[in-house]
Amino acid sequence: MKKAILFALVIAVAGSAIAQKKVMKAARSEYNDKHYEKAYELIQTAKDNDESKVMPETWIVRGKILQAIAKDSALSAKFENPLIEAFKSYSKAIEIEPKAKNEVNLLMLEFTGISTKIGANAYNTKNYEKAYDYFELTLKAEESPIFAKSIDTTIIFYSGMAALKSLKYDKAIEQFNKAISYKYNGAYSYSVLKDAYMQKGDTATGLATLKKAFETYPNDLTVIIDLINYYLQTGQPNEALSYLNMAKQKDPNNASYWFAEGTLYEKMKQPDNAVVSYVKATELNPKNLNAFFNLGVLFFNNGVEINKQATNENDNFKYGELIKKRDEEFKKAIPYFEKAHALSPKDEDIAKSLKSIYVNLQMDDKVKELKAEMNW
Repeated sequence: MKKAILFALVIAVAGSAIAQKKVMKAARSEYNDKHYEKAYELIQTAKDNDESKVMPETWIVRGKILQAIAKDSALSAKFENPLIEAFKSYSKAIEIEPKAKNEVNLLMLEFTGISTKIGANAYNTKNYEKAYDYFELTLKAEESPIFAKSIDTTIIFYSGMAALKSLKYDKAIEQFNKAISYKYNGAYSYSVLKDAYMQKGDTATGLATLKKAFETYPNDLTVIIDLINYYLQTGQPNEALSYLNMAKQKDPNNASYWFAEGTLYEKMKQPDNAVVSYVKATELNPKNLNAFFNLGVLFFNNGVEINKQATNENDNFKYGELIKKRDEEFKKAIPYFEKAHALSPKDEDIAKSLKSIYVNLQMDDKVKELKAEMNW
């Protein structure tokens, strides 16, 4: 009796094994015919079966099916994270049988290509959370010791960018530091690392990162500009000026540096120096709208200050002299405002500033002409 039962069990086990082999064969067949949904249904049955779930082949086939599904954007929408599940399947196959690594590694080039493409598409459409997830999946595959795939430093960097844009500051810092360790993107990697620290609220480390960038890339103008902007934003104009001088020494014909210097001198209450810098900026770049406008504002403000003095002056002679000085300053402002207006004729603020000068100097024809031009 016991022999009969044992014999029946052997037959049952053998029958189950045969049945699972048929399921596996059918899954592979559907996969080869690109019937991926049907192939997935079959492989899920094999995955949950006691006999076939311990076979590395089951997990490799499942990974291949899911990988194929992930390539089809319409089809993949019906599944939850098919590429991530494919990765899990490949990892399971290698866990069961380390030798399966050889077969899995042949699939990794396409796998990382798919995950990178999905990540890039998400990044380009500003879905930074999704971009980060898939860039991380690419890196996970590349960095895993079980997969033979070289590290893509571009993905490391853009994983950091996606993390930064999705407010994952610690992740961004981790990835940018990796990019820097590979010397990827030079000083710019330091710049975005600084951004991650600053946005996280760690300004001390952000500044230390900038200074480290300057030590590493002393000739990189981007680093100097970052330092200048930092000191400007934190109200430390003298520090900013020292770095700006370094920038000018490296690139003396860069109008942007002279313009920045002009704004610095304004903050430092040195209007005469500001004028010199702005004028130099306009000479180097005759289309530097902001420099022309700022020059106009400087002289106009000088006139306004003199006018305030005049209103408080009781001596008629002194009052008349102050009014002359006021008008001289207003006249100095005219060519700069007119140049700014010519460069940006539809800018209402510039036109109103120019009108104010014309009105103060009683240049009625100019006021009429400007009103007609601006349809006021």
